[in-house]
Amino acid sequence: MNDLMKNDDKDKSFFGKIKASFSGRKFKSGAYVTMVSLITVVIVLVINLFVTKLDLKLDVSKEGMYTLTDETKELAKTIKDDITIYYLVQAGNESDIFKKIVEKYETLSSNIKVESKDPVLYPNFASEFVEEEVTENSIIVVNNTNGRAKYVDNSDMIISEMDYNTYQSYTSAIDVEGQISAALQYVTDTNLPMMYILGGHGEIELGDTVTKALEKQNVTTKALNTMTEGKIPEDCAVLLINGPQYDLTEDEVTLIKDYMAAGGDVIITLDYTAEKLANFNSLLEYNGIDVLEGIVFEAEAGYYMANYANYLAPKLESHELTSDIKSDKKYVIAPGASGLAILDNTRSSLTVTPLLTTSDKAYSKINTNPSTASKEEGDIEGPFYIGAIATDTYDNVTSNMVVYSSAYLLDEGMTSISSAGNLDLFLNTVNYLSGKESTLSIRTRSVQQEQLSVTAGSFYLWGALLVVILPACIIVVGIVVVVRRRKR
Repeated sequence: MNDLMKNDDKDKSFFGKIKASFSGRKFKSGAYVTMVSLITVVIVLVINLFVTKLDLKLDVSKEGMYTLTDETKELAKTIKDDITIYYLVQAGNESDIFKKIVEKYETLSSNIKVESKDPVLYPNFASEFVEEEVTENSIIVVNNTNGRAKYVDNSDMIISEMDYNTYQSYTSAIDVEGQISAALQYVTDTNLPMMYILGGHGEIELGDTVTKALEKQNVTTKALNTMTEGKIPEDCAVLLINGPQYDLTEDEVTLIKDYMAAGGDVIITLDYTAEKLANFNSLLEYNGIDVLEGIVFEAEAGYYMANYANYLAPKLESHELTSDIKSDKKYVIAPGASGLAILDNTRSSLTVTPLLTTSDKAYSKINTNPSTASKEEGDIEGPFYIGAIATDTYDNVTSNMVVYSSAYLLDEGMTSISSAGNLDLFLNTVNYLSGKESTLSIRTRSVQQEQLSVTAGSFYLWGALLVVILPACIIVVGIVVVVRRRKR
C-alpha cells in the first residue's frame, strides 16, 4: 500500500514537473521566440511570393542594366498588334544579361510575348521570318497581326572595343534594349522614312557608325543616280547629297528644285577640296545660302579642338535640331569646313536660319593648302555659318534644305566619338526632315566594371570602423546582455 502511494506521489511529482516546465518562464520565452520565428518565416515567404509574382526586383546594376527606359515603356503602350519576341538560343547557352532584358518586355504589355527557340531543335524556324543566317543569342521580333518581322543579330547588340595593350577585342557595352525596341517600332509602324543618297558625283560614302545608326532608327537608305534615272522617287522622304566632288548637271539641279517645290527635303554637306561646282552652288544660292571661298580656321579659344585650328567646334544656335545636343553639353566637331553666308536678296517665302556659328575671330584661308595656320592678307574675315536650314513655304507646301559646310562632320572618326554630338546632329536632322515623330534614342549600357577609388583618409577611416570600432561595439553589447541576464 505504501509502495503504491509512493509510486503515486512519484507520478504526481513527474507530471507536476512537466506541467511546471510548460508554465515556467523559460517555456514562455522559448514559445514566444518560436512563434515569432514562425511568423517571420511566413511573412518572408508571403513577401517572396508577392515579389516573384509581380516581378518586383530592384535593379542595382551599373546604369540600370536590367531596367527598361521610359521610351520603351511608352512604345509598348502604343502596341495593339500581337507581337512575339523570339530569343534564339540553345538551352544552357543563354546570356544572363540578354535573357533578363528580353523577359522584361513581356511585363510591359499583354500584346507582347517572349518565347525562346533553340536553333538546334528548330533549325528551320528562323527561315520562316528572315532570309539571312541567324546566330545564337539573337532576336527575331514578329508582328503576328501584319506579318512583318525584324531580325536583330547578336553582333548588333554587342559593342566591342580593342585593347591596344593585348590587341584583343572585348565587350565594352551592350545595346539589347535599343535594338529590340527599334525592331518593335519597325514591325508596328508601316510609315517609316526612306532616304535616298545621291551618287554619281564622287560623293563621300557614309561610315559604319552612321549607317548602323540609321538602321537602328528604322530609316531605310537607297542609292540614287539622278543623271541616269532622271527622277527622284515619290517615296523619297529625305535626299542626302554628301560632299560631291564633281558638279551636277543643270537638269539635275532642276530636278531637285522641282522635288523641293513639291515638299521634298534635302540634306547637303560640302567638301572644301572639291572642284568649282557652279551648278551645285546655284542650288544653294537659290535657297538663300552662299558658299564662301577657302577653308575656315578659328582663333577663339573654345571654338576649335586643341592644336587643330581648322577642326571647328562651332556655337550651337537654338533650334530643334540642336536642343538636345546643347542640353547634353556636347560639341559638334566640323573639320575642314567652308564658310557659309546668308544672302540678303531672297524670295519672301524663304527663311534661312543658322544652326552652327563660328566666333568673330574666325577667318577663311583662300589658300586651302596653306603653309601656316595664321591669318594672311587676302583671307576672309568671319564670323561664318557652318550649318543652316533654309525653309520655303509656298502655296501651303513647305520644303527644307539643311546645309553643313563640312562633309567630314559625318566622317567615321567624328561620328564614332560618343562625347561629340556629330551623330546626334545628323540623326536629328534626318528625323526632323522626315517628320518622324517617335524617335528612339535609347543609349547603350556599359558592362565594364568601375574600380572604386578610395583616398588614404577614407581608407583609414573605414579600416578603423570595420576592424576596431564595430567589433568593440559588438563586444560591449554582448557584455551588457550577459550581465543583465545574470542579475535576473
